[in-house]
Amino acid sequence: MAVETGAQDHRAVEPERWYARSPEEVAAAFGVDPAVGLSTARAAELLDQNGPNALPAEEPEPGWRRFLAQYRSYMQIILVVAAVVSLLITEWGTAGILLVLTVVNAVIGMRQAGKAESAMNALKSMMKATARVRRDGREAEIPAEQVVVGDVVLLSAGSEVPADGRIIAASALQIDEAALTGESAPVAKEARTLPGERPGAAAQRPGSADQRPGPADQRPGPADQSNMAFMNTPVTHGSGIAIITATGTGTELGTISGMLSATPQEVSPLTRELDRLTLWIAGAAGLTMIAMFVLGRSRGEAWDVLFVSAVALAIAAIPEALPTVAQTILSIGAVTLARGHAIVKDLPSVETLGFTSALNSDKTGTLTMNQVTVVEVLTPTDRYTVSGSGYGLEGAVHHAAGSSDSIEQAVLPYLVASDATLVDGKVVGDPTEGALIVLCHKAGLDIDATRERLPRLATLPFDPTYKLMATFNAASDAAGRPVVRCFVKGAAPAVTARAATAFSDGMSFPWDADLRERAQAHEDRMARQGKRVMAAAVRDLDPAAFDPSGDLLGYVTELQMTSLVGMVDPPRDESRAAVAAAQAARIRVRMVTGDEVTTGAAIAEQLGIEGDAVLGADFAALPEPERLAAIEHIGVLGRVAPEHKVLLADTLKKKGDVVAMTGDGVNDAPAIKAADVGIAMGSGTEVAKNAGQVILSDDNFASIVSAVEQGRKIYDNLTKYIRFVLVLLVVFVLTFLGAALFNIAAGEPFTAAQVLWIHFFVNAAFGFALGFDQESPDLMGRKPRPRGEPVLTPGVMVTVGLAGLAISIGLLCMIQLGRSLYDSLPIGNSIAFTSFALCLIVAALECRSETGTALTTASFDSKQMNRALLIEVALAIAVTQMDLFHRLLGTTELALRHFAWALVPAVALLLLWELGKLVARRGGHVR
Repeated sequence: MAVETGAQDHRAVEPERWYARSPEEVAAAFGVDPAVGLSTARAAELLDQNGPNALPAEEPEPGWRRFLAQYRSYMQIILVVAAVVSLLITEWGTAGILLVLTVVNAVIGMRQAGKAESAMNALKSMMKATARVRRDGREAEIPAEQVVVGDVVLLSAGSEVPADGRIIAASALQIDEAALTGESAPVAKEARTLPGERPGAAAQRPGSADQRPGPADQRPGPADQSNMAFMNTPVTHGSGIAIITATGTGTELGTISGMLSATPQEVSPLTRELDRLTLWIAGAAGLTMIAMFVLGRSRGEAWDVLFVSAVALAIAAIPEALPTVAQTILSIGAVTLARGHAIVKDLPSVETLGFTSALNSDKTGTLTMNQVTVVEVLTPTDRYTVSGSGYGLEGAVHHAAGSSDSIEQAVLPYLVASDATLVDGKVVGDPTEGALIVLCHKAGLDIDATRERLPRLATLPFDPTYKLMATFNAASDAAGRPVVRCFVKGAAPAVTARAATAFSDGMSFPWDADLRERAQAHEDRMARQGKRVMAAAVRDLDPAAFDPSGDLLGYVTELQMTSLVGMVDPPRDESRAAVAAAQAARIRVRMVTGDEVTTGAAIAEQLGIEGDAVLGADFAALPEPERLAAIEHIGVLGRVAPEHKVLLADTLKKKGDVVAMTGDGVNDAPAIKAADVGIAMGSGTEVAKNAGQVILSDDNFASIVSAVEQGRKIYDNLTKYIRFVLVLLVVFVLTFLGAALFNIAAGEPFTAAQVLWIHFFVNAAFGFALGFDQESPDLMGRKPRPRGEPVLTPGVMVTVGLAGLAISIGLLCMIQLGRSLYDSLPIGNSIAFTSFALCLIVAALECRSETGTALTTASFDSKQMNRALLIEVALAIAVTQMDLFHRLLGTTELALRHFAWALVPAVALLLLWELGKLVARRGGHVR
């Protein structure tokens, strides 16, 4: 069978279902003898053909290119054009200020773009440094990058799998695949050949038709391929031998790497809105400029005069302070989120959190503790509950009145037939065995002393073929005679099938049909509750007939059952309240898990997550119209592969949701990147953390809900500021247009210096005040904004348009008032300039709520706003009274009567705005 070449695809041959081929067939396909391995020459040839066993590195973009990329935004382009025009008409100061602004915006944007480390490079860094292989009949340790297809790799506890391979021999082999599949417990591996298709499957893996065979790929996912080992998964127990079937980008990890590189980074909702607003503003300003030029030339005005007015308008119409204010608000918001254990890597994700309407959460470690806990013990006669959670030693065994208060004999096999230990009160060893050791500690057993009294003579390690573990220990029977006692623990069906009797309260019972039925009923009940069920048993053997080097499995018969136990990975205490809080905020929570559907459904029910539980492959198999219809009824996806998670996010986006995705494993990274906001667990893999925009330092689902609340507050405050900015920009455009139409102040109502003053010393001040405003009432009770809903809703457009028009009329009237009443254009300009600041004070107060009145004491509940109000009132007076401002801004000194005139437009604006809000409230539009 030919071997494929090419640096980009290291799959050994046309993609094969290696799990469905016997070890002999796999060895023949690669022309390798497992006892000898590849020859050095053949390995070198394959390495030269296929390239190293490595994932492609993502080349970092040069700094200069990242800097220039910041000039692609519409606002930057407009600022640069305005600066160039200023240079052409020798407005050197204005040009310099504008160019400095573009540089500041570019540097801020570049710093944010450079914060996130490449997820693909993190994948590459996860590669194991060395691997043990057989070559030329000898064992050798080689760099993992030199492993090739056909290599015979030796696996043992503590090592990591260097590439994907078909297991051809296994001895109690268990591999932790949690990072790849989401499986919460180490997976037992075997060499047995598996069926070619997943039973009952009809799903094609979306987005991977070029990597997987068949028009309707029915192969089981990695979690179900018990005879395959996958790159970068650690061996936790036992040993094994595997023939490498894929390296580098041809591995499952490589497939995820390809998905990461193919997944586009989402643009945040606010960024899209700002781009849309910039185009809208630029269009309005452009039309106004054309009108100004046409009218000016018709009046015989000089080109240079018109250009000066045009530059002033361009500066006025561009919200120069908006990027700086927005970045500052988001930066401080990110600091606040970090205090709540949500670390934000890129600032736009702060406001994207506020849009979240669908939250897809990983189960293990996020909604649950990721610590297996025994919660129930059943003996042939009694039932016990166990308190405490996780691997903490706090807790006890509880029993009903009248039942035995001791379960020592019932749980003793879990302690003896185990290699886990307690060191300084902490579990060391296999997680499942650790949970059973904690149970024994709660039952009052001294772990070390008990094992010392029962010296181990031989061990039958766990194997997936017989699904149990047994130890043979020196003991004494009830009469004091020495015996070899076989202690057995394992999967309940495997142990009960070998039972002959049952033991409880010092008495032995036949393991008859009645006991079998009762045990089966309990197994079924616990399985429905998402519990993993294990069983324990014992058997006494004659020391003279026992051969510790013989067929140990042959002794594991005629067992005496002692107990069944049910264990779960329990939900976090705070998860249920957090799920309820998210649902109250109109956020739909869904669980995605690598565990079985029944396990996920049971945990979901405990947490209050509503909806059906379905297999990830079945979800992917649905045609898109059916999938879009079904998603509303789905609450749990089980046995999910990475592409299923991406498909879930994409489906929700098509439904109009803004999607947040949580996860911690390599398998979560593509979906984390594909979501609108990807949330990685702090204890997760570097791949997941680098793919995400938010990292939860405490791995707690409740922190996600808190982060969403903070994100809503930040976005709500940003929209308050955007409404305020829009009023300002409408005023500028209409004022310049009105001045041109009616030939007021030669078409230049305000100078470029005055415009910049308004932007940076009035607009920016209120921007910070609104950006750090108090949280709006009932903010978390509102429905999240739909995907694509613009900031410029009809209501906002009407409000902004009418407010801007009212202010513009007032300002133009003040300019004309100065000219007609006081025969002084400078006085008219100064009155209008002062009135402009006062009107903006009113606008800032009114923009705190779309419909709520500002005529309440609540308008003064924000320290930032109160401080801004006082400063702006003082500055509005100072700019006309101080000589420094006269020279900088071209203002003139005003008398008290002039200030009285300046108040008129502000008071009129307040009354008109309140009237409009009253109409809106009576119409039922309250927000």
